[in-house]
Amino acid sequence: MRSIPSIAAVIVVGACAADPVPPTPPDPTPGPVFLTPVQHLNRASIALRGLRPSIDDLRAVEADAEALPSIVDRYLASPEFGATIRELHNETLLVSLETGQFTFPSKPPFTERTAVDMNTIWEEPLRLIENVVMTDQPYTQIVTVDYTMTNEVSAVVWGLTHTGAPDQWTVTPYTDSRGAAGVLSTNTLYQRWRSAGANFNRGRANLISSALLCHDFTESDILIDTSVDLSDPDAVSEAVVKNPACAGCHQTLDPLASYSFAFDKKVAPNQIESYPVKGYRGGDIDDWKTTNKRPPGYFGQPAAGLAGLGLAIADDPRFARCTAIRFASFLTEVPKANLSREWIARLQRGLVDSRFNAKELVKTIVLSDEFRVSSHEDPAVAESVVGALKVRPEQFDRQLRAVTGFDWSTTSTVELRKMAFGTSNLLLGDFIGFRVLAGGIDSYFVTTPVHTMTATSTLVASAAASAAADFVVEHDATVPADQRTLFVAASVDATDPSEIRAQLVHLHARIYGELVAPDAPEVDESYALYTESLASVGNDRRRAWKLALIGMLTNFPSLFY
Repeated sequence: MRSIPSIAAVIVVGACAADPVPPTPPDPTPGPVFLTPVQHLNRASIALRGLRPSIDDLRAVEADAEALPSIVDRYLASPEFGATIRELHNETLLVSLETGQFTFPSKPPFTERTAVDMNTIWEEPLRLIENVVMTDQPYTQIVTVDYTMTNEVSAVVWGLTHTGAPDQWTVTPYTDSRGAAGVLSTNTLYQRWRSAGANFNRGRANLISSALLCHDFTESDILIDTSVDLSDPDAVSEAVVKNPACAGCHQTLDPLASYSFAFDKKVAPNQIESYPVKGYRGGDIDDWKTTNKRPPGYFGQPAAGLAGLGLAIADDPRFARCTAIRFASFLTEVPKANLSREWIARLQRGLVDSRFNAKELVKTIVLSDEFRVSSHEDPAVAESVVGALKVRPEQFDRQLRAVTGFDWSTTSTVELRKMAFGTSNLLLGDFIGFRVLAGGIDSYFVTTPVHTMTATSTLVASAAASAAADFVVEHDATVPADQRTLFVAASVDATDPSEIRAQLVHLHARIYGELVAPDAPEVDESYALYTESLASVGNDRRRAWKLALIGMLTNFPSLFY
C-alpha cells in the first residue's frame, strides 16, 4: 500500500508549489514621533501666549483635532500674543534694560517717577513692532512706518505728543526730518546702541544687519590682519579702506553705519539735565564726511536716507528669510543654526506669499510637523530633537497669574539713580528680580536665554511656586465658593476622597494642560502626594494643599511643554 502523507506535509508542499511565501518586509524607516492633538494644543498655547489652554479648548481638541487651527487664530488675537511678540523681538534687539547706566533720571517735569517707570522708555521699538503685528499690517512696516509708539514717560523724554492714559502706548509721529523707517527711526534703539568714540556707528550698523538680515559682520570668514595698530585712529581709518582684510567688511559696513550719524551719540542718561532730550540731530547727518568718509549706502546700492534704508531692507530677500529664522527659533527653542534649511525656505516663501503677514507665519510654524515633533524613533536622531520646551520666565509668570491669581512682586526702597526703584515683578525683573537666574536675559550682561533647567532656575521656580501656592490656598479657603480662583471642584477643607480627586482632575487640566479621569494613574500619583503631605503636617489640609501645589507647579509637566 502506498503511504498517505501527513496533513502537515501536504500543506507545506502545496504552499511551496502554489503560494510562495513572500519575503519578510524590511522594517519601516524610523520616523519622527509627534505630540497628540491635546499636547500640540498645549505647546501652541504656551508658545503663543505663555498660558495653558482653557479646559473648554482642551475638550474641543480632544473631541476634534481639526478644531486646533481656529483656536490658534483666537490665540493670535490675544494681548498675551502681543507680549510674546515683544519678548521675541527683545531677544534680537536687546532693548529691555534695567541697569543703572541706562536708566533715565526723574528730572522735571517728573517728580515722583520710579526707576521702573522711567525704564519703560526702552519698550518703544518693541511696542512699535507689536502694533504692526497685532493690527495685521505687513511685517515690512516695522522698518517703513512713519510713526512710533509712546507712553507718557517716553513722550516727555523725547518731546513728543501722547494721548490716552499715562501707561498706555499710543501711535505718535516724529515731527522732524528723520524719515519713515519704523524701528530704525526710534530714538530708543540708537540710545541703547550708542556709538563709542572712533567706532563711527559701526556697532549700530551691525545690529541692524544682524537683527534684520541675520548677517552678522563679526562672524564673517575673513582672515584678520593683526599688523594694524588699532590704537592709532589714522592707521585704522586707512586700513578699513586700503587693507584688503579690513575692507572686505568695511566697504559694506561703513556705508550702512553712515545712516546713523544724526542720532545722538554724546549724551548718556546720567548726563541728562532736563527734558526733552534731542535724540535726533539733523545737522549731524553728514558727519560721515569727516569720519569714515563713506556715504550712506546699502550693500553697494544707493538708498536715500533712513526711509530709503528701511525700504531697501524690506525688499531684501534676506529680510524675509531672517524673519522666518527668528520666529521659528524663538517658538521652537531650536538654535538658529540648527533649523532645517528646507523648513526655513518654505516659511520664507509663505511669508512673502502672504504679503508679510506675521500672524500667518506664526500660525504656519505652530501647526507644522517641525513644531509638533516630540521625539524620533531613531535614537541617533532623537538626540538632536527638542522634545520638550522649557517655559521662559515670562511664560511662567503668566501661568502663575492665570492659575493662582498671584503676582510675585515686591516694592523696594532701594534707590537707582537717586530714584525709588518701584514695584518689581520678581520673575521679570533684572535689577531686583530673578529673570536671569530663571533662564531669561537682561539684554545687556546676559543676552542668550537658557532652555534647560539649572540649579538657579529650579530654585526660582520653587520659590515662585511656594509663594503662589500659599497665596491661592489662603485666598480660596476664605472666600465664598463663587469667588475661588483655583479650588472650584472642591473646597480646601474637603475630606471626601472623590471630591479631592475631582479637584486634582481640575488641577491637572489647569497646571499641566491635560484631561484625565479621577481614577487615572496620574491622579493616583497626585492624590498620593496630597495624602502623604496631609499626614506629614498633622492633618492640616491647607498646608497639605500648599505642599501638593508646590509639587505640581514645579513638576516637569508644569515647567516644560
